[in-house]
Amino acid sequence: MRDFPHAFYAVIRGIDRFTDATGKLVSLAMLFLVVSICYECFSRYALDAPTVWVMDTSYIANGSAFMLGCGYALLKGAHVRTDMLWDKYSERKKGTVDLISYLLLFFPVMIALFAISVDDAWYAFNLDERSEQSPWRPIMWPFRASIPLATLLLMIQGVSESMKSWYAVRTGREFQHREKVEV
Repeated sequence: MRDFPHAFYAVIRGIDRFTDATGKLVSLAMLFLVVSICYECFSRYALDAPTVWVMDTSYIANGSAFMLGCGYALLKGAHVRTDMLWDKYSERKKGTVDLISYLLLFFPVMIALFAISVDDAWYAFNLDERSEQSPWRPIMWPFRASIPLATLLLMIQGVSESMKSWYAVRTGREFQHREKVEV
């Protein structure tokens, strides 16, 4: 069987490096989340001066990081999968199931989610939507814009995963091992 062209491997490696870098960058939101909540606890209980902004920033930072980290989770193989039959499949069959799933389910759903969420973010921007959770009332369009951005990042990694599935279909071997995530 003929090997794949060099560009095939370069695209996969490039997308995987990009996703790894964006995942690590997004993880910094968790650092901000921890610092801001610690500040709130100190301010509230030690200084008796609670903040008005920590509640909003905590759910915005956590929600955004959760969504924006989905592509990274896909890269690491951390998404939920039913393993009852999966472990008994050959690599070629796993690749076939994954490739069909990406093409018929994943990409159509991601494209629809992207279109809907772009419209939602644009609407929030035009409306100057504000949070109703606290008196601070931050603008919501950046938070709403994290959904189409996350969808785009997830689709980019989906291209790499589809190519890896195609590799498994053609060769009968897994492209690369993912980190094992135990739940």
